[in-house]
Amino acid sequence: MSLNRQPGPMNENALQMLREKELKKGADVVTADGVFLGKAVRLYHRVDEIDPELKLYAAYLGISNLKMGNQIFIPVDFIADYDPQNAQVTLTVSKSAAMSETWDREPTFIAGRRDTVENLPL
Repeated sequence: MSLNRQPGPMNENALQMLREKELKKGADVVTADGVFLGKAVRLYHRVDEIDPELKLYAAYLGISNLKMGNQIFIPVDFIADYDPQNAQVTLTVSKSAAMSETWDREPTFIAGRRDTVENLPL
């Protein structure tokens, strides 16, 4: 078994899809099994060291989780769809798969300011 095993199916076209469907700030983010994780806030883009095999993803969706009082950083590759009518982002992974990752920790490229930030429109 690989140490870098992905938590679920990946969507390589997710970032393009989010832009085409005009993802809005405050959209609900839910897991593949329907569990609410929080609200979409902004996109973070890595400017170097992109390698999904090493879990160094190109872009992350920053999510505000008011219930837990923290932020979650979901790699955009794990976003299945965005429904603009219902303002809902659906992930490709279940809650248990998402919680088994370190997505509740700020990625080092964001903490080290080696990113570009894309604020979402209201």
